[in-house]
Amino acid sequence: MGKIKEAVSNSGPLIHLSQVKSFDAFEIIEKIYITNEIFSEVCSSELPGNKEVRESKLIEVKDLKDRSKDMSKLISQKYSLDLGEATAISLAKQEKIKLFFTDDLAARIVAKELGLEVHGTIGIILRAFRSGIFTKERALKIIENLHTKSSIFITKDLVNYIIREINDYR
Repeated sequence: MGKIKEAVSNSGPLIHLSQVKSFDAFEIIEKIYITNEIFSEVCSSELPGNKEVRESKLIEVKDLKDRSKDMSKLISQKYSLDLGEATAISLAKQEKIKLFFTDDLAARIVAKELGLEVHGTIGIILRAFRSGIFTKERALKIIENLHTKSSIFITKDLVNYIIREINDYR
Protein backbone atom coordinates (compact mmCIF):
# COMPACT_ATOMS: atom_id res chain seq x y z
CA MET A 1 0.00 0.00 0.00
CA GLY A 2 1.66 3.20 -1.18
CA LYS A 3 1.83 6.52 0.59
CA ILE A 4 -0.99 8.99 0.22
CA LYS A 5 0.24 12.15 -1.49
CA GLU A 6 -1.61 14.81 0.51
CA ALA A 7 -4.52 15.58 2.82
CA VAL A 8 -5.97 18.40 4.85
CA SER A 9 -6.62 17.78 8.54
CA ASN A 10 -8.61 19.48 11.21
CA SER A 11 -7.49 19.30 14.83
CA GLY A 12 -9.22 16.07 15.92
CA PRO A 13 -6.92 13.46 14.37
CA LEU A 14 -3.83 15.50 15.31
CA ILE A 15 -4.92 15.61 18.95
CA HIS A 16 -6.29 12.06 19.20
CA LEU A 17 -3.25 10.36 17.66
CA SER A 18 -1.04 12.37 20.01
CA GLN A 19 -3.11 11.33 23.02
CA VAL A 20 -2.40 7.66 22.28
CA LYS A 21 1.25 8.28 21.34
CA SER A 22 0.66 7.25 17.72
CA PHE A 23 1.42 10.38 15.72
CA ASP A 24 3.66 8.21 13.55
CA ALA A 25 0.45 6.89 11.93
CA PHE A 26 0.74 9.98 9.74
CA GLU A 27 3.70 8.32 8.01
CA ILE A 28 1.04 6.97 5.61
CA ILE A 29 1.04 10.38 3.96
CA GLU A 30 3.61 12.63 2.33
CA LYS A 31 2.10 16.01 3.31
CA ILE A 32 -0.66 17.18 5.65
CA TYR A 33 -1.93 20.72 5.27
CA ILE A 34 -3.60 22.63 8.07
CA THR A 35 -4.93 26.17 8.36
CA ASN A 36 -3.69 28.85 10.73
CA GLU A 37 -6.87 28.30 12.77
CA ILE A 38 -6.11 24.60 13.20
CA PHE A 39 -2.48 25.36 14.07
CA SER A 40 -3.63 27.90 16.69
CA GLU A 41 -6.26 25.52 18.04
CA VAL A 42 -3.68 22.79 18.65
CA CYS A 43 -0.56 24.82 19.38
CA SER A 44 -1.73 27.86 21.35
CA SER A 45 -2.46 25.71 24.36
CA GLU A 46 -1.05 22.67 26.04
CA LEU A 47 -3.29 20.34 24.04
CA PRO A 48 -1.90 16.96 23.05
CA GLY A 49 -0.44 17.36 19.59
CA ASN A 50 1.11 20.75 20.32
CA LYS A 51 4.69 19.47 20.20
CA GLU A 52 4.06 16.98 17.39
CA VAL A 53 2.42 19.53 15.10
CA ARG A 54 5.17 22.09 15.71
CA GLU A 55 7.95 19.57 15.02
CA SER A 56 6.44 17.47 12.23
CA LYS A 57 8.05 17.69 8.80
CA LEU A 58 4.82 16.27 7.32
CA ILE A 59 2.64 19.19 8.39
CA GLU A 60 2.50 22.49 6.56
CA VAL A 61 0.37 25.49 7.51
CA LYS A 62 -1.28 27.03 4.45
CA ASP A 63 -2.96 30.41 4.20
CA LEU A 64 -6.48 30.74 2.91
CA LYS A 65 -7.08 33.10 0.02
CA ASP A 66 -9.73 35.78 0.56
CA ARG A 67 -12.36 33.83 -1.37
CA SER A 68 -11.72 30.75 0.76
CA LYS A 69 -11.94 32.84 3.94
CA ASP A 70 -15.38 33.97 2.80
CA MET A 71 -16.31 30.38 2.02
CA SER A 72 -15.21 29.38 5.54
CA LYS A 73 -17.50 31.93 7.12
CA LEU A 74 -20.42 30.76 4.99
CA ILE A 75 -19.77 27.09 5.80
CA SER A 76 -19.45 27.90 9.49
CA GLN A 77 -22.73 29.82 9.55
CA LYS A 78 -24.75 27.55 7.26
CA TYR A 79 -23.73 24.28 8.91
CA SER A 80 -22.97 25.48 12.46
CA LEU A 81 -19.37 24.29 12.28
CA ASP A 82 -16.64 25.96 14.27
CA LEU A 83 -14.34 28.15 12.22
CA GLY A 84 -11.41 25.72 12.44
CA GLU A 85 -13.38 22.93 10.78
CA ALA A 86 -14.81 25.32 8.20
CA THR A 87 -11.36 26.68 7.30
CA ALA A 88 -9.96 23.16 6.94
CA ILE A 89 -12.76 22.20 4.54
CA SER A 90 -12.24 25.46 2.62
CA LEU A 91 -8.50 24.78 2.39
CA ALA A 92 -9.15 21.34 0.90
CA LYS A 93 -11.44 22.90 -1.71
CA GLN A 94 -9.02 25.79 -2.39
CA GLU A 95 -6.05 23.49 -2.96
CA LYS A 96 -8.15 20.82 -4.74
CA ILE A 97 -7.11 18.22 -2.19
CA LYS A 98 -9.67 15.43 -2.07
CA LEU A 99 -8.69 13.81 1.24
CA PHE A 100 -9.88 15.37 4.51
CA PHE A 101 -9.13 14.09 8.03
CA THR A 102 -11.67 14.81 10.76
CA ASP A 103 -13.39 13.06 13.65
CA ASP A 104 -16.22 15.57 13.86
CA LEU A 105 -19.49 14.11 12.58
CA ALA A 106 -20.94 17.41 11.35
CA ALA A 107 -17.68 18.29 9.56
CA ARG A 108 -17.65 14.81 7.96
CA ILE A 109 -21.16 15.32 6.59
CA VAL A 110 -20.39 18.78 5.19
CA ALA A 111 -17.07 17.67 3.69
CA LYS A 112 -18.73 14.71 1.96
CA GLU A 113 -21.49 16.99 0.64
CA LEU A 114 -18.74 19.17 -0.85
CA GLY A 115 -17.12 16.19 -2.59
CA LEU A 116 -14.27 15.40 -0.20
CA GLU A 117 -13.17 11.91 0.81
CA VAL A 118 -13.26 11.85 4.60
CA HIS A 119 -11.32 9.70 7.05
CA GLY A 120 -10.90 9.97 10.78
CA THR A 121 -8.41 8.83 13.38
CA ILE A 122 -9.56 5.21 13.20
CA GLY A 123 -9.19 5.12 9.43
CA ILE A 124 -5.68 6.58 9.72
CA ILE A 125 -4.74 3.91 12.28
CA LEU A 126 -6.13 1.11 10.09
CA ARG A 127 -4.26 2.42 7.05
CA ALA A 128 -1.03 2.63 9.10
CA PHE A 129 -1.56 -0.98 10.21
CA ARG A 130 -2.30 -2.22 6.68
CA SER A 131 0.75 -0.32 5.40
CA GLY A 132 3.03 -2.02 7.92
CA ILE A 133 3.72 1.07 10.02
CA PHE A 134 2.02 -0.62 12.99
CA THR A 135 2.22 -4.27 13.99
CA LYS A 136 -1.05 -6.03 14.77
CA GLU A 137 -0.25 -5.88 18.49
CA ARG A 138 0.47 -2.17 18.41
CA ALA A 139 -2.64 -1.40 16.33
CA LEU A 140 -4.81 -3.32 18.79
CA LYS A 141 -3.27 -1.48 21.74
CA ILE A 142 -3.74 1.90 20.03
CA ILE A 143 -7.43 1.17 19.39
CA GLU A 144 -7.96 0.15 23.01
CA ASN A 145 -6.12 3.29 24.22
CA LEU A 146 -8.11 5.45 21.82
CA HIS A 147 -11.26 4.19 23.53
CA THR A 148 -10.00 4.50 27.12
CA LYS A 149 -7.37 7.26 27.13
CA SER A 150 -8.29 9.80 24.47
CA SER A 151 -10.96 12.46 24.09
CA ILE A 152 -12.46 10.87 20.96
CA PHE A 153 -15.91 9.39 21.42
CA ILE A 154 -16.15 5.84 20.10
CA THR A 155 -18.49 3.13 21.30
CA LYS A 156 -17.36 -0.23 22.62
CA ASP A 157 -19.24 -1.85 19.71
CA LEU A 158 -17.11 0.13 17.25
CA VAL A 159 -13.95 -0.80 19.15
CA ASN A 160 -14.92 -4.48 18.96
CA TYR A 161 -15.62 -4.18 15.23
CA ILE A 162 -12.22 -2.55 14.60
CA ILE A 163 -10.46 -5.21 16.67
CA ARG A 164 -12.12 -7.90 14.51
CA GLU A 165 -11.04 -6.05 11.35
CA ILE A 166 -7.43 -5.94 12.56
CA ASN A 167 -7.44 -9.58 13.66
CA ASP A 168 -9.00 -10.73 10.36
CA TYR A 169 -6.63 -8.74 8.14
CA ARG A 170 -4.24 -10.86 6.10
